[in-house]
Amino acid sequence: MITETPELCVTEISLLPEEKLQQLVKGGRELTIAVLKNVPDTDTRVPLTPMGVSILAAGGHHVLIESGAGAQANYDDLEYAESGADVTESREKLFKADIILKTSPFTVEEASMTKKRQTLISYLGVAQASKEYIQTLLKRKVTAIAMEYIQTEKDFYPISHINSEIAGRNAIFIAAEQLGKQSGGKGVLLGGVTGISPSSVVIIGTGVAALHAAKAAEFLGAEVKVFDDSVCKLAGFRQRLGRDIFTSVLLPQVFNKALATADVVIGAKHITSQPYPIVTADVLATMKKGSVIVDLNVVTGSCFETSHPTTLQQPVYDVNGVKHFCLPDITALVPKTSSIALSNVLYPLIKEIADNGGINPTITFNKLLRSCIYCYNGMLTNRYLGKRLDIETRDIDLYLL
Repeated sequence: MITETPELCVTEISLLPEEKLQQLVKGGRELTIAVLKNVPDTDTRVPLTPMGVSILAAGGHHVLIESGAGAQANYDDLEYAESGADVTESREKLFKADIILKTSPFTVEEASMTKKRQTLISYLGVAQASKEYIQTLLKRKVTAIAMEYIQTEKDFYPISHINSEIAGRNAIFIAAEQLGKQSGGKGVLLGGVTGISPSSVVIIGTGVAALHAAKAAEFLGAEVKVFDDSVCKLAGFRQRLGRDIFTSVLLPQVFNKALATADVVIGAKHITSQPYPIVTADVLATMKKGSVIVDLNVVTGSCFETSHPTTLQQPVYDVNGVKHFCLPDITALVPKTSSIALSNVLYPLIKEIADNGGINPTITFNKLLRSCIYCYNGMLTNRYLGKRLDIETRDIDLYLL
């Protein structure tokens, strides 16, 4: 949760324009916050739970909830109404709010409904954002915040971190289900029981998702092998795990042998720089029939040549007898847990913005919050987006101070 903001020295404050000093003196104000619903087929989460709404409403803020926004996470309209929200089906009313929240990225149509000086908070998906979408936001001169870039302290991204925890743990339970006969698997228990050799789980990567996948797999009694491209990363992984575990750099002879005997392979490594996948179609052909692949980076940088994104309705497909679970966002399978995690980060952020009198005075004094803004007052401030979409970018720090 965001509880502190970087301090400014006296010299920095004295250099601020007079209007910004006046904003600081004025302090907080009541805000209207709107929560939009997602398309159920793509995202099942909601950014504010009824508990989060009740805290904001108790602070004097007006919260609008689009009817049905929490349905997929098992929060009904009545719960929101009893928590102090105004439940509405009117998008015209929703798009008059000071802050508009949505878990999945806004559509171009939704972006075109925004108004100047509004603040939008949602996932961005920097690798998928379209030029039309960004240009629409720039024309509207809104402030757009990417949830995945929100920092509560330097280099700690709570939403991305918690999502990785959820994805890593859930990947093992998904694999266990897919190995079962009821899911068309080969009828193998993920783990080990007395007198039977444990199932083998290969994890590619050493990040947060990989760590929690390893913990879950070990808890179930599986034999776990972890691979990455750096001895340093592997050493850090073992230290964080707190116990000895098989680890190896990606030597083809060792890695391919592990894949050939694996029951489950978790792709938890984000691949961006390599011109080839770690697991090619030829290597996949050597894997056991009925084994399961769970790809945690199918959209942003997959480990597998044979992966492609799937949907909530059909999350699994088969290639040469190997089951592929390639849902772009596994957290959508546990929407209530994911929604609580999101709300725990977002409602303190919104409260901070309100207590400071709005987004502009808040980002003036909160450098970490500035870093997750990608559009501001008609400017694109994210360099990666600018380079990818060929749009000029500007440094928000230079604009504000």
